[in-house]
Amino acid sequence: MPDITKNFSPKQLAEAITAKRTGMKLTLVDVSEALSISKPTLIKIEKGDTSVKLANLLKVMEYLGLSFSIVSDDLIPNSTTTGVNDDEWY
Repeated sequence: MPDITKNFSPKQLAEAITAKRTGMKLTLVDVSEALSISKPTLIKIEKGDTSVKLANLLKVMEYLGLSFSIVSDDLIPNSTTTGVNDDEWY
């Protein structure tokens, strides 16, 4: 599993998903078939590609028993949203 004490990144989430899937001894095909998503989409998720649909990412996380929390910027000291690209899920 990746170091979750560091700031969030798509790569960190991708590493957690891959670690969980392989730890459960599931193949890419097992997961993609169970969720009716394409294997290339699952590969993109596991590479941290931010162009995948959030719905597919959440579907994979739920299937693997992973979750995350949303924390308001108001609760994070010294946070800033300047320069944030709202077009991507991360």
